Amino acid sequence: MGLIGRNSYAMRLASAMVKRGLLTDEKLKEAINRAQEIGQPLNEALVELGIVTAWELAAFVTHEAELPSVEIDPDRIDPVSVARLPASLAVKYEMLPLGEHENLITVALANPLTVFSLDDIKQETGLDITPVLAKKEEIDQLIKELYGSSRLVDDAVAGLAASDIELPGEDMTARDQLEALTSQPPVVKLVNEMILNAVQEGASDIHIEPRRAIVDLRTRVDGVLYRVATIPRDMLMAIVSRVKIMANMDISERRAPQDGRIEVKMQGRLIDLRVSTFPTIYGEKVVMRILDKSATILDLASMGYEPDSLEKVRRLIMQPYGMVLFVGPTGSGKSTSLYAVLNTINSPDLNVMTLEDPVEYEMSMVNQGQINPRAGLTFATGLRTLLRQDPDIILVGEIRDIETAELAVRAALTGHLLFSTLHTMDAPSAPARLIDMGVEPFLISSALTGVIAQRLVRTICPQCKVEFEPTPALLKEVGLDSDKVKKLYRGEGCAFCHNTGYKGRTGIYEVMLMNDEIKRLIINRSSGDEIGRAAERAGMVSLRQDGLQKALNGVTTIEEVLRETAAASLD
Repeated sequence: MGLIGRNSYAMRLASAMVKRGLLTDEKLKEAINRAQEIGQPLNEALVELGIVTAWELAAFVTHEAELPSVEIDPDRIDPVSVARLPASLAVKYEMLPLGEHENLITVALANPLTVFSLDDIKQETGLDITPVLAKKEEIDQLIKELYGSSRLVDDAVAGLAASDIELPGEDMTARDQLEALTSQPPVVKLVNEMILNAVQEGASDIHIEPRRAIVDLRTRVDGVLYRVATIPRDMLMAIVSRVKIMANMDISERRAPQDGRIEVKMQGRLIDLRVSTFPTIYGEKVVMRILDKSATILDLASMGYEPDSLEKVRRLIMQPYGMVLFVGPTGSGKSTSLYAVLNTINSPDLNVMTLEDPVEYEMSMVNQGQINPRAGLTFATGLRTLLRQDPDIILVGEIRDIETAELAVRAALTGHLLFSTLHTMDAPSAPARLIDMGVEPFLISSALTGVIAQRLVRTICPQCKVEFEPTPALLKEVGLDSDKVKKLYRGEGCAFCHNTGYKGRTGIYEVMLMNDEIKRLIINRSSGDEIGRAAERAGMVSLRQDGLQKALNGVTTIEEVLRETAAASLD
């Protein structure tokens, strides 16, 4: 909040509260001093100091300010007014400019207490504010639409004229020159809004990709990469260097890959960005993986398991010992599944220990460790030490080598319950992968209790979901009977889903439990196909079958299931 002046909107409301006897002059002075000391809005200081409750404050403001409620007509929103307010402030305060007349701008608020921050908005726009109340859902949706990714980046880039920034040549790599370059306000604004918008869109990754004449900015949302905007080629060094500064990386090194980390707080959420650079023929490509540490850890029941599969998984994770593997390609949701499992079985009477790379979510009552190869802490060395920590349950982020695999098997055979991940395309291929690493088959058959393979498929947008009659050819392609299946579902595309027809993702799974036949096949070094046929005879539902059931239930589409299970079906 800006300075609390005598004539500010916040001060006028506070004075009215004094007149009504809701607080005293002394308490008001105390709150003003508190707000100015730590730079927070006056209303937050009043509540934190216990002078008034949030409910009392909201009731007073709504009555005293006489804020009218409106229904927003998107077609009547003035784009000029929207452009006056930066996206960062619109998102922070959950407010939307609607229009202006002479020296007044009308702003819709989702929360009446936001009136205490209107002085910040007046300072930004240069106009007096007329506040109105509107539904939070309407404001949030319109902010997404009107402050879309492309618009944000294009507006920021408009301030990055090449004449404003003197780029050093290839031989001019002094750190002070590059640091001066990255401190330019337009560069800072572009990178900040790039990250902010990606987080708002629910993206998992940000890609900055140099081409011959331009720089592509793309984000991965629901597993699919979308081009957000193009950036002038001259701006590449400024943007990449700014990201490197934030990630504590060497900005003078442009010929070797680097890894770094950025931790930021946005709207009360702790966001961890894992940064990776890679030199290409046109310059450095940057990828930022977004980890929302404040996100709610899912429980197993909400992850998309069919009832029978969910019951099998619950039986697996409740065993006192053994090794349970979650398998699939990168980005298939294995880490989320591991956290959901720990969230389900975690208990004060258990010693739960993890080795992760990286720690994506922080969990209470879990001793979480992050590997650090530079310090000699790998999955293998960490697991060897961890076994001396009297663990009941062990989570190893990934089995990557023979040493880690053998230690994991040994842990499972000596009375520990161990969870880990492995890169295979389906569940029956997991034993063969461990054998390829060098683990003895008889040890695998004794230690392994189950394997869960998974993929993430996009779910149909609930706002534009419609029924349609599938063609016999489509049903035949996936082995469905056209006489029995008369309707399926898809999304037509709308503003809510950015015209993709999809919103969010869910999992599809195959759960393989060990039995005597599968153990014999493992000992005989049988192929994944043979193990898969035995597992299906025992009741395992394949990834493709699980996905098709979700398509029949209207959760996803056949096309999405085919896209995610094509590789698994070829194994």
